[in-house]
Amino acid sequence: MVKNMKKSVKFAVIADPHYYSEKLGNSGIAYTMRANSDQKMLAHSKGVISAALEEIKNSDAEFLLIAGDLSNDGERVSHEEMRHFLYEFKKHKPVYIITATHDWCCDGNPRRFEGAKVYHDVETLKPEELRDFYKDFGPDDAVSEFFTHQKKSSYVIRPAENVSVFCLDDDQDGQGNSGYSKEHFTWIKEELENARKRGDFVFGMQHHHMLLTEFDRIINSKSSVERKEKLSKEFADAGLSVMFTGHSHMHHIRRVDTENNNHFYEFNVASIGGYPAPIVYCTLTENGIETKTKHLEKYEYNGKTYTNDHLKNHATFLFENVFEAAKNNRKLEFVTLLVSIGISNKKAKNLWLFLGNLIKAISEISVYKTARIINFFTFGKAFTISEAKKLKNVRLTSVIFELFHSILDGSVVKHERTSPYYIIVTQALSLPLRIVRKLHIKNSNLLRILTHLENAADEILTGDPIDANNAFLEF
Repeated sequence: MVKNMKKSVKFAVIADPHYYSEKLGNSGIAYTMRANSDQKMLAHSKGVISAALEEIKNSDAEFLLIAGDLSNDGERVSHEEMRHFLYEFKKHKPVYIITATHDWCCDGNPRRFEGAKVYHDVETLKPEELRDFYKDFGPDDAVSEFFTHQKKSSYVIRPAENVSVFCLDDDQDGQGNSGYSKEHFTWIKEELENARKRGDFVFGMQHHHMLLTEFDRIINSKSSVERKEKLSKEFADAGLSVMFTGHSHMHHIRRVDTENNNHFYEFNVASIGGYPAPIVYCTLTENGIETKTKHLEKYEYNGKTYTNDHLKNHATFLFENVFEAAKNNRKLEFVTLLVSIGISNKKAKNLWLFLGNLIKAISEISVYKTARIINFFTFGKAFTISEAKKLKNVRLTSVIFELFHSILDGSVVKHERTSPYYIIVTQALSLPLRIVRKLHIKNSNLLRILTHLENAADEILTGDPIDANNAFLEF
């Protein structure tokens, strides 16, 4: 039986700092192409993260949780500088962390930049080094600890009276997936039972999210979705009903209910290292956790002040440059930009041939004109043209960029279901599925993906089913 709380407990959560040391390069064409193809800030990460920690330090949060990916890509120098910031923060408030795949460079491809060249001779931390490297930020204060087969640490802390926080390493389950081995989850269930006997309020954090948005489901297989949802239900039935996660860089909350009348909330916190740079302030009460998201308003870099709008613009910088290159017939720039995000030079050139003119057209066209063209080929059945006409001064690219921002920030901009914007965008995202069904195409995987695309419209435009920027997560 959980005891009565003597007072509410306040804390903050951030995720995915991806701290990048400028010693790895902050100028030259190689660095510039890499930096401009990333939603996160690289060289600016020092300013962003120090500003976020300063904001939290001056808040009424009693402690801070960081849900993994502390470094850009496991570079030792990035870890050392990030740890310095944490030691400075710890002089004021406790901070508890977990590490994740980017903290040990899981792809084995660390990078530094010099002029036009990329070098891979960067020292990284190994998985087995991470626990002791960050031992002062949770592990050494643990009431219980479990070591994975990678020698990484899951642990339980009690940062306040009658409060247990499960800080869980879910990088690998031993079967090639994120998650937990049988032994690991047995330990979790045993510690949840111990917390129950102590009368503690319980919640947790891990890095990888389990409950996926409709947009997430487009890029995850059906089996992956089912496996992750099964794990979330196992947590619920074991007695843990709230989990903070990171990884996706997308801000959202999801809930699942089990057959045993238990429920599980997952708060997937977007990256503090780029737009929307969210800090989730939480108040733990007897009934659950009240959450309110605050975006980092400003930060400094090299003596200059930047606002959250700079982060927002940077998030779509690559797409804007691709559109601009196509619009102005700059083939070399178009190809170079695509190569910077990992597309081969040959494929990038082919995309120019097939998509260059289309992207150029998209960059100049309005929503209304687009609707009229598509309606011409669909005999007026694709869009409600009277609603599209109300968007005649709205460019198609502005809609695309707003949708992308909404996916990242948990739909800060919301649209009424009766608005022209909502009606036209939902019709657009449902159009591919309507076409496939009209053509009687039976490919089950294609139908699944397009169904999720259609369903994603309402989530992105309205922020439903749960407003991730202001929510209560009940126990």
